[in-house]
Parts: sequence; structure tokens; C-alpha cells
Amino acid sequence: MSDGARLPQFVREALEDEESAGKPPSSRMGTPAELEHCFADLLEAAWPGGASVDALNAPAADAPGPSGALFDRLEATLGTAPHRYAPFYARAAELFDLSEEAVVAELARLAEPKVWRFAGLPGIHDAGVRGGPKVESAETLFVRFAPGVQFPKHRHTGLERVLVLEGSYVDTTGVVHRAGELREWVEGTEHGFRVDAGQPCIFASVVFGRRFSAWPLRALASVLGR
Repeated sequence: MSDGARLPQFVREALEDEESAGKPPSSRMGTPAELEHCFADLLEAAWPGGASVDALNAPAADAPGPSGALFDRLEATLGTAPHRYAPFYARAAELFDLSEEAVVAELARLAEPKVWRFAGLPGIHDAGVRGGPKVESAETLFVRFAPGVQFPKHRHTGLERVLVLEGSYVDTTGVVHRAGELREWVEGTEHGFRVDAGQPCIFASVVFGRRFSAWPLRALASVLGR
């Protein structure tokens, strides 16, 4: 591979396996360049000034000191915001029309329970995002769904774009939406969806207009200013 040559060996092998099977590297994982940048950030967060991608690629005999502790720190770092969403920084920045640094700061807020507010429907909470000029007229949010939540049928009265950050959900059309996938629904399209029962789902959302199909939900949305 010409790109991402300094990725950890196990990541390069996974991408190369896909290429050898005649498939392009998974877009959900990010491009090799995005992944290389992601791992560099993760290493700095887990081991400030004391590790590099080379430490992950080195044989254990060549790195007897920090190897085990390094992986423990990486695992802990990967489990918390914003680092658990590192492969998606660039795509989230484009979605919200923000710099990557601003998006990382927004994602870091998600680790604080008080940031999430009740969205008006059981099992659904959201966190507002102040997007850039291109999305200033849209509703810009991170949305968190409890496992198994059913989101009601609705019609898009403007463009909606959604980037799945973790978990998955299945659309009423039967399409499964997984982490790392960016989906768009144009004005006039209609659907609902159900979150996978095995885990919560979090996505970044930009909505330029939406109308629920059931009138009680339309009334609720009006009360909530949605």
C-alpha cells in the first residue's frame, strides 16, 4: 500500500486483506491517511510524548517496556469520547461545516452526561452543535438512541444528512446503517427506523426540515421547537 505506510501492522493487514479479496478498503474505517492521523492522535493521548506508531509495529522483544501498558492505555483511550470517534473527525467536520479541531471539542463534550438532553421521545437524547455557515439554518445535533428504540415515520421537508458514529439501525426500507456511514435523504423522502437491540446508536445529524407523519408527534415537535 502506498498510503498509510506507518499504520499499525494489524490495521495495514486488515486493509490489505480487503484489497486482495478484490474489495476497496472499508469506507467505514476511513481512508489509510485518515487512519494514520487517527492513530497518531490516539497514541499522543494515551502516552503523551512517549510512544509512536512504531511502538505498535515493533516485536515484543524490541519493546519490552511500554508495550503492554501502551495497549492498556490505548484501549482506555479508545473507549471514551472524543477518541472513540477519531476515524470520523474529518467527515463530522464536513457535515457540520466546522474545523476538525472544533469538531473534536464538540465530540469531547459527549463524555459529560449533563450534555445530553431528553429529546421528547422515550430512549432518545440529543446534544446541540453550533454548526458553520453552510448549516446555520439547519438543526445540528448529536443524537443518542437506546438499544431497540423505534424512531417514528417522518417526511423530510428539506435535506437531512446523518453520520453514524457508533451502533447501527435499520431503515423501514430494509437498509442497515452502520458506524462510519454517511446517509442523505432529500426533500420529499419518507421513512422511519429501528435501532439495533444489542447496543445504543449515536449519530451526527444535520436536518433542514422534517415533519412527523402522526399528528400527535407533530404537535409534540411544535412544543419542543423541533
